Amino acid sequence: MHHIVLRAICIAAPVLILSSAQAQVPPDPGGPGPYTTAFITVTTTNPNTGSQLVTDIHYPSNNGVVDPSGAPYPTIVFAHGWMASKSTYVGFGRHLATWGYIVAIPSFPDDHLEVRASDVQYLLSYLISENANSSSRFFHKIDTNRLGIAGHSLGGATTMMVASRDARIKAAVALDPVNPPSSLGVGTWDYQTEAPEITAPLGVLGAPSQTCNTNANYNTTYPVVGATHKAKYVVANASHCDFMDPDNSLELIGCALFCGIQASANRQTLIEGYTTAWFNYYLDSDPTYYSNIYGAQSNADLQADRISSRDVQTAPRGVAANAGTGEVDLNWNLYFPPIIAGYNIYRSQLSEVYGSTPYAQVSRVTSFFDTGAAPGAPYFYVLRSRDAAGNEHQTSAEVSAAAREPSVTYWIYVPLVVK
Repeated sequence: MHHIVLRAICIAAPVLILSSAQAQVPPDPGGPGPYTTAFITVTTTNPNTGSQLVTDIHYPSNNGVVDPSGAPYPTIVFAHGWMASKSTYVGFGRHLATWGYIVAIPSFPDDHLEVRASDVQYLLSYLISENANSSSRFFHKIDTNRLGIAGHSLGGATTMMVASRDARIKAAVALDPVNPPSSLGVGTWDYQTEAPEITAPLGVLGAPSQTCNTNANYNTTYPVVGATHKAKYVVANASHCDFMDPDNSLELIGCALFCGIQASANRQTLIEGYTTAWFNYYLDSDPTYYSNIYGAQSNADLQADRISSRDVQTAPRGVAANAGTGEVDLNWNLYFPPIIAGYNIYRSQLSEVYGSTPYAQVSRVTSFFDTGAAPGAPYFYVLRSRDAAGNEHQTSAEVSAAAREPSVTYWIYVPLVVK
């Protein structure tokens, strides 16, 4: 059972006029996107936990209704932090909605991790049902194949828990995630068991070690994450409060008093930019935003000390080379995100010495047969996945094999003597 409260609030994004040269530069994902936004508040009950979830749903708007021009939209559930609520992240919801996302931000009545995880999964199911409900404003407006999750602090732990359990999640961002100590009384995530089960691309944005993020214990959970594409960015000099975006500045003041570090509007913009770019790349499959999370712009953030450290893991896995007759057979694991358009194969006769041009390029396949390998001599190979724009990800482990000589069949003529 649920009821809906309509809010006639719209945020107009500025109109940008670009020259042809400027148009080649992607818009800054830290600034507003092209859509005007609105939101509604719904109240619904998770029958599995009894939680009554009061949820703001932000969406791209055209005169208050969901803008049909970009529908169906990728959709995100955002999990708030401990002692926070949906109002603490209202700016995050609006920001992502300007970029063409439907964003549901609930207020959790129970902070226990298991209850929260169930509530998030229930909301995902609720949103899917709204997409199929002809009387809902979200009818056919939600892309149920592009569902994501984000969250801050305890909500970051919730994000990782749900990503490990729910295959419907196709991309996730954990903001200064905190796996709570048992003393907090809200449960503790068994990350050693569950984090390896995360397969969706996971971005972690964190503050340096401080009391409010339990001494950055995301550094313990992140290495165990099983996602083939994952990245961790430490925001230089950040406060745990920088990952909030309330309308009421008193929430930020209160957070700063509790955590001891003032929030910064510049850092907040940076965090929202990385979050948006991650979803643009992995949930919206837009290769334009490679630069913001892996390429030139992210490198510039490192050089300018806006990001103090970055850990990226995107290399293909399961690469193996086997000797075939007159060929070398390569195999690897296919990674599911549609941003992966194919693989570049590099070959050399010297270990760890490769040119800049791929030896071969293949699409979304799991094997390649190198029929050009001369028998008997070992060849060395590495792979790099690429997106539709040709941007390459990290290099795989090196493998090698030598093709076998083709077998030779000899025919012996034996005359038949008939007596």
